[in-house]
Amino acid sequence: MKFITLITFLLSVAVDNVLTDENPYIQALKKRPWKSIQKYVEVRPGAFIFYWLYYADGNRSRAERKPLIIWIQGGPGLAATGIANFAELGPLDMDMKPRNHTWVNGRNVLLIDHPVGTGFSYFTDKSLLARNDRVMVTDLGKTIKAFFKTHKEFRKTPTYLFGQSYGGKLCPRLALYLHSAIEKKRLKMNFKGIGVGSGWVDPKESTLAYSNYLYSMGAVDRNTYIKTTAMAKRIADCIDNRDYIMANKWNTLLYSVITEESGMNINFNNINQVNPYVALDKLSVTVNLYVKPTLPMVKQTMQWSYMSEEVFEKLNSSFFVPSTKFLEILLNRTELNIAVYNGNLDVVTPLAGATNWVHKLKWPGAEEFRNAKRIKINGQRNGFFKKARRFSFWWVFGSGHWVPEDNPTAMEQILKHVIGNE
Repeated sequence: MKFITLITFLLSVAVDNVLTDENPYIQALKKRPWKSIQKYVEVRPGAFIFYWLYYADGNRSRAERKPLIIWIQGGPGLAATGIANFAELGPLDMDMKPRNHTWVNGRNVLLIDHPVGTGFSYFTDKSLLARNDRVMVTDLGKTIKAFFKTHKEFRKTPTYLFGQSYGGKLCPRLALYLHSAIEKKRLKMNFKGIGVGSGWVDPKESTLAYSNYLYSMGAVDRNTYIKTTAMAKRIADCIDNRDYIMANKWNTLLYSVITEESGMNINFNNINQVNPYVALDKLSVTVNLYVKPTLPMVKQTMQWSYMSEEVFEKLNSSFFVPSTKFLEILLNRTELNIAVYNGNLDVVTPLAGATNWVHKLKWPGAEEFRNAKRIKINGQRNGFFKKARRFSFWWVFGSGHWVPEDNPTAMEQILKHVIGNE
């Protein structure tokens, strides 16, 4: 009985904290207000996508005169309202402290929780969960169309699409969707460029680079290296034969062997750092307790999580489908500025794999790009980039899968390179 009374007391204190000045999120916003707006878009009957727009510099006045970046998170099933917002590029970090390198400085940032069922996005029936990349891109396209229909002031604003990991894989396909909609006059948007970060664009090349990377970093021994190399080749064969379900099964086994035989808890996001999951679990508590109550359009009974396993599992058959052809179409048919960037401490999409697939892209500037000399990224030991025409590739040193947080100096140069003088 005393235990129940104690729990009741603690819950009442927690609720009181949310509604008073002891809420760390509200306190942070009081010190530096960041004007933002959140809305839902019904992309299919019963399927609702949530977006969160941060106005440039936290000021709504004349925000449309500054560039707009649309951010597409990965996973699939990772919530942009948590990962991008508090772990990578939003105005506050996971401890509700100011982030000096926030993208909101000088830029509007639109975060989208996708697919349906991720973050604050929701569905009324499980049959509405996305099952392939086409559905995900269509839902994202409808969300972006609805955004520009509601926020007409941004229609002439130079707009850029940035995606990370699986979001980086979707980015070229979504960019082509938006470009086509603009050409057909079904969308009023000043679309200027894209950024593909740590992109799962060519799963075959990324997978083939796993074993060698882990072996060269000392994370696995020779026997495990030989075993996992053979598994990676099996996955590559499955991808070549478009047997994506079997590729996923082999991939599950590959990760299991690496985890079991490495003798260490590998952080696949950044091999030099501890796993972020404890911090992300804490973030889930923080968002539910302190952030969610400030969002009146969100059902307060909804439990926000940084990751939806249900969403991820539904997309198993699409996980290994490449999107290089969409990137090639963009390079061949559009004038969009395109940047691909990858960290050298990234295990999920090893830098060598990204380097391999970008040099295999078929487009008019391919030979010029292959022969281009690398240029140092600003600062000390931040890496290199090279470019040809409107395409660039960036080797980002000291960074894992989350480049915006791991190396903000390099990321800022990438942003300025894509956005230019807008």
